[in-house]
Amino acid sequence: MSYFPFFMEITGKDCLIVGGGTVALRKAEKLLPFGVRIMAVAPVFCGEFQKLDDVRRIERPFSPEDIEGMAFVIGATDDSAVNAEISRLCRARGIPVNIVDDRENCTFFFPALVKRGEFVAGFSSGGNSPLAARYMRERLEESIPPRFEETIALLGAFRERAKREIPDGREREKTYRRLFALALEQDGNVTETDLENLLKGESHDKDA
Repeated sequence: MSYFPFFMEITGKDCLIVGGGTVALRKAEKLLPFGVRIMAVAPVFCGEFQKLDDVRRIERPFSPEDIEGMAFVIGATDDSAVNAEISRLCRARGIPVNIVDDRENCTFFFPALVKRGEFVAGFSSGGNSPLAARYMRERLEESIPPRFEETIALLGAFRERAKREIPDGREREKTYRRLFALALEQDGNVTETDLENLLKGESHDKDA
């Protein structure tokens, strides 16, 4: 069974991570750039986990009450019984849950992520082969143009302006394509003059 890759806004959402080892640490590190509020519960946290200032750490064993109010939960303990209990509790309450290295107890998977500013890509093998997902992530990372995050930000900022100044949808799409090609060619360094010329239709040779 394949899984549909929803992209969801999680900024400000509450997440529970159960576990304090290196695997739990990696999950927290992946989530923090997206602005999620993390509570981690474990009897002991590894040294690197202790250095994460933006994580609320509670040093004790997991309790069922810990999942209350959570948008999603991650189980990353080395106790299969505890992990299974976390999954059971979350499923009963309709809370998305990921149990590390336990496909059957997951309702969502962590993709292999590529993040460049607002550009995010995720690769998943449906839990069959994290290695394959990481391989594809690495191939994509190698092919991303320089300053791609600046290009994405530029395109986003230009959209509202183009909507105002180019009422025709087809012409507007052509302009987006020209701007994208120009931004890639110039590593995201597009001037106001370049934008003015695009809006005037003076860069038709850049059609893609």
